Amino acid sequence: MTKLPEHVSTDRLGVLIAAYEYEMGTCFRCSRRRVQVTRFGEITSDEGETPLYACRECVQELLTMHERSMERMDTLPRIVQLPRAPRGVEAT
Repeated sequence: MTKLPEHVSTDRLGVLIAAYEYEMGTCFRCSRRRVQVTRFGEITSDEGETPLYACRECVQELLTMHERSMERMDTLPRIVQLPRAPRGVEAT
């Protein structure tokens, strides 16, 4: 995986966002193509699993939503890096 240079803030949220591994692909949330994305979840059914990849901006929005939810429960989110899709499968 190629590390692409990008300025990341040093605040808590910036550190969380920077902790993910990124690759070029399409964001499932905003549909932008050829941007840095990370595997952020999946859709699972009887037929199989479809990985979901999100760009940095959408990761930030999703983490902010999650962090606000956790604040109500007095819990901080933790980073879980999901496994990458097998080689040859485009990040979508």
